[in-house]
Amino acid sequence: MKIPEKIQKIIQEQDIHILATASKKGKPNIIYLKFLKVCSDEQILIADNKFFKTRKNLEENPKIAFVVLDKKEGKSYQLKGNIKTIEKGPVFESAINWVKKKRSSSTTRPKAAILLTVKEIYSGAKKITDK
Repeated sequence: MKIPEKIQKIIQEQDIHILATASKKGKPNIIYLKFLKVCSDEQILIADNKFFKTRKNLEENPKIAFVVLDKKEGKSYQLKGNIKTIEKGPVFESAINWVKKKRSSSTTRPKAAILLTVKEIYSGAKKITDK
């Protein structure tokens, strides 16, 4: 589904993101992360720098949900979708370069790029559609 421009802007402006996964058995895990950005109208790029339980969950259950907050309007948006884990190639190299640029003094290097294809967006209980 296409991520509305307004929500794309909110994602880009937010510094910390809250990301939720669940194991195959449904056990939830929530983390916060800095390396999440819009990479197309339908996809989000996430750098797997230090995932442990999150990575295990994604291997068992390739679904993610994350939330962003529009502080101006006092609304939150939850985005949900399916992921692909990428460990080589142009998308992975893009994640490596992004992390290096954002954290030039750090030795942090992504273990993988996580590409989220957004399938659903909610504001509260209201589902946002492509229309």
